[in-house]
Amino acid sequence: MTVSTVACQRDCPDACLLEVEVSSGWVFNVRGAQHPVTRGFACAKALKFPQLYRKNRVLYPHLREGDEFVRISWDEALDLLASKIKEIIEDYGPQEILYYNYAGNSGLISYSYPVRVFNALNATGVEHTICDEAGEVAIELHYGRRYGAFPEDFEKARMFVVWGANLSSSSVHAYRLVVDGVRRGSKLWVIDPRRTKVSRLGRHIRVKPGTDFYLAVGISKILVEEGLLNREFIDRFGHGFPKYKEFLEGFDLSRIEEVTGVPVKMMEEIAQDYHELKPSVTYVGVALQKSLYGAEALRVITLIPALVGVHRGFYFCNSSRDFDTSLLSGLHFRKNDRRVNMLDVGTLLARGKFRLIYIWGANPALTAPRSDLFRNALRRKDLFVVVHDVFWSETAKLADLVLPATSMFEQDEVVASWWHDYLHYSKAVVNPLGESKPNWWVTRELAKRLNLPEEVWADPMEVLGQVLRKSSMVSDLNEVKNKVSVKLKYPPKDQYQTPTGRIEFYSTVAESMGYTPLPKPPELVSEDGWLHLLTSSLPESTSSQDLKGESPLHLSPEDASRLGVKDGDLVIVKSDEGTVALAEVKVDDSLPEGVVWARRGSRLKLGAVNDLTTRKKQLIKGGNAFNSSKVKVMPFYCG
Repeated sequence: MTVSTVACQRDCPDACLLEVEVSSGWVFNVRGAQHPVTRGFACAKALKFPQLYRKNRVLYPHLREGDEFVRISWDEALDLLASKIKEIIEDYGPQEILYYNYAGNSGLISYSYPVRVFNALNATGVEHTICDEAGEVAIELHYGRRYGAFPEDFEKARMFVVWGANLSSSSVHAYRLVVDGVRRGSKLWVIDPRRTKVSRLGRHIRVKPGTDFYLAVGISKILVEEGLLNREFIDRFGHGFPKYKEFLEGFDLSRIEEVTGVPVKMMEEIAQDYHELKPSVTYVGVALQKSLYGAEALRVITLIPALVGVHRGFYFCNSSRDFDTSLLSGLHFRKNDRRVNMLDVGTLLARGKFRLIYIWGANPALTAPRSDLFRNALRRKDLFVVVHDVFWSETAKLADLVLPATSMFEQDEVVASWWHDYLHYSKAVVNPLGESKPNWWVTRELAKRLNLPEEVWADPMEVLGQVLRKSSMVSDLNEVKNKVSVKLKYPPKDQYQTPTGRIEFYSTVAESMGYTPLPKPPELVSEDGWLHLLTSSLPESTSSQDLKGESPLHLSPEDASRLGVKDGDLVIVKSDEGTVALAEVKVDDSLPEGVVWARRGSRLKLGAVNDLTTRKKQLIKGGNAFNSSKVKVMPFYCG
């Protein structure tokens, strides 16, 4: 039995270092390594990895023949794919080839390097709007770069505000830091429509879905009107505060209470704590930003710490690094910027757009908005679908060509976090199962068959080495390899990379980009009997990668009683776009009336939860609005 270190490459902010026990070429056990963030323990997801990575694996290249898949060799698969690409470029042009990728493997090479061949071909790419990109831009409008609180800041915090995040599911090491903070006397506020494990540790504000903007405005307005500001800090580090103050004056607290369902008295209490308990950390979950005005809400929320004099006293996404990933992805090979919003791909495919789609690191048949459109479109006879995946995912099962990918245990990678400030080197600890190959290997071999210049298919580690040598945050790739984990050098917290060099309460950046320089209030519309559909993860599984079976639709006791349904009953769920699914009921007293919840990316009794999610987009960055989805639920009577 040998013990090796692997960096977790799942799409998770913790980006853990794991100790892996290997015997006879198999991974038998996983535990958290002793590391400043991982701290010797791992999440429930990681503990299942030894069993998960062996099951449901794609082991060999497969080609669809009718309704069956037939095993073929790698040479046959790559020759066929190269031939298809040449044929489509000649007959239709490179714009009819689409690549679709995301963070199924979040390693720097796996995520970016495969794009090189598609950039060299001038194929169509995707804008990654399916997660937190709108929120990242929202923070940058006011702060320049989006980095905020790191784990060491959690250890010093006298108050935590966890806004729209269930840390016990999404970031167990942040959850542990919050628990430790509460034990030593730190105050905790949790703002979430649902009652969660973390909400039981402190004061819970049950805000109505989609009204977080107004709650943040209410808290900010009280800070201003009650004289709870740090004016010296604002004068020294802020820009445009008088206009922001005037903006806040335009809101009425009693109206905010009506809209949000949060009493003004509770807003006053949290405002007082923001003023008194410093330093504080406001942890803003990705889920909050996944609404029609989510990025606008994030603008107001992340400015609250600045009002009371805390430098970057928020956490949303710390992946603000000076790594030239455009070099890794070969952007310089491209002759034009041809991309489509990821949220529109299903619709475009359904309309007959594109002749070939190459998918890796994603399972859009379950995770895209209106995933029913995506699944149906992948069945088009005139669309050649290629999926490179570790598992036989729902998307892989709909492909024409399925290619086997290596797991995190079977490939060398460099992994960065979007929460902590460490960069990890991860070395393969077992041989690939079957004929599995890394993402970079496939597109590299494809580039050779397409007779692309040698620079396109340069060694990925060498290219990454060039990227890291250009960085001011780490010396080079050898430093990371030798130390396994290196602390990155982020800029100081009191440095703001805006045109004014200050926190811009009135954003000159937004003005130049065509957004409102002050946060834009959401439009208030009548619910008219519609229920809010919220989705999020569970502690034991990561997105759709390790999801098994069907998931129920969770209803509040009040809504279940009104509908006359109980646990195990079936209901018809209809979206405001007219899609219909069938789901089993789970009555859940953690939910308020008017809110239904389902496990993110899950299958239902008939259909999938993302068949019901909206295709509407935010103004900022065209970001997703999944948690602004509306549904109607009706009992299903059989016979």
